[in-house]
Amino acid sequence: MKKLTAILLTLAVLVTSFVIAPVTASAETQDVSIVFGKEYTGEISQPTGIFALMSTNYNNYNFTMTQSAEVMVTVKSADTDVQWSLSSGYSNKITRRSAPSSESAYLTKGETYTVKVSGTGKYSLVVTKKAPGVVKFSSSSGKMEDRPKAVGFSFTGNQEYARDNLSISSSNPKVATADFDVSSGTNAGSVIITPQYIGKAVISLKLAGSNTAKYTIYVTKGYWCVAKGSKAKAPKPKGIKNVKWKSSKKKVVTINKKTGKIKAKKGGRATLTAKKGKVSFKINTVVTDYIKLGKKTYKEIKNVVNNPEKLKVYNAYKGYSKVIYTNGRKIPVVVIDYGSTNENGAMVRNKICAYYDDVYGPKYKSGWDTENIIGKKNLKIRKIK
Repeated sequence: MKKLTAILLTLAVLVTSFVIAPVTASAETQDVSIVFGKEYTGEISQPTGIFALMSTNYNNYNFTMTQSAEVMVTVKSADTDVQWSLSSGYSNKITRRSAPSSESAYLTKGETYTVKVSGTGKYSLVVTKKAPGVVKFSSSSGKMEDRPKAVGFSFTGNQEYARDNLSISSSNPKVATADFDVSSGTNAGSVIITPQYIGKAVISLKLAGSNTAKYTIYVTKGYWCVAKGSKAKAPKPKGIKNVKWKSSKKKVVTINKKTGKIKAKKGGRATLTAKKGKVSFKINTVVTDYIKLGKKTYKEIKNVVNNPEKLKVYNAYKGYSKVIYTNGRKIPVVVIDYGSTNENGAMVRNKICAYYDDVYGPKYKSGWDTENIIGKKNLKIRKIK
């Protein structure tokens, strides 16, 4: 009986000790609203007692973004058990990192974010807004002809910020338009400039909240078609004043040095040059002789029909096409309305439209409607046969 009583007394003491022992039942947390650039220090100790394995102490540092920006979080500690993360609600912007470490992220205006510091040990924390990056072209100016051109650019700062905040524009979209692309995983990209017309344009690449990089492009090559006898003015480079003109072949076309007014003397090709300072704008000019083009077109028809001896020309027209344009200029064309027999001997009627391009000589398009011709006039059939 004495032994039983002793055992019961021992158990009572143990139970009493267990109940009255000091215990931290839940984690000790701290929520702080922070100021950018200010250093905060703290210390985290782990919970003790029977709940120590079921909870973790941590400190939260909160801030709200008044504008979208790149933010740098720096946590320093001599204790390698200190960890931290950056989140907004249930969305992680920076996953768990071990101190000491620094990490940046692009954060959105109006969102509230939390830096959560956990683990064990002393630490210091600073959250700073990084200055917006700077965008820069690889060069300040350049020339291009009549094909798209790529120009490189670079920027400092966060790539996500650049993707969301870069914009591009052209001072003269009638001369050149532009678009850009940011290379994945780099602080670089390229601007693709597409020529529209000869002249000068300034391409502006703007990074919101920061600077605007500018690139001056000169579109120096154009293409123009006129008819023999024309006294029109050559297409002046846009955005350029007081150019001086000259012609490479005065027997084909002459041009007034100051006004740019031409005299198209005969069919052929010449280069009209408009010069301003060190920049020369060259216009490949094709002068169309309607009679000669009509003869070539008639010969082409004879070469393609089944029975050339049965070829019949009903009508022939000259004029300018409303369909074919280059650099905003209409092109001289000849249209021949003809009939020829097919393999069954039946007469088939067709139309063919002919014009000169800037490289390959005459081009022929079958079936074009003569209603697309501006200033349409008859050509004498006997002159083109």
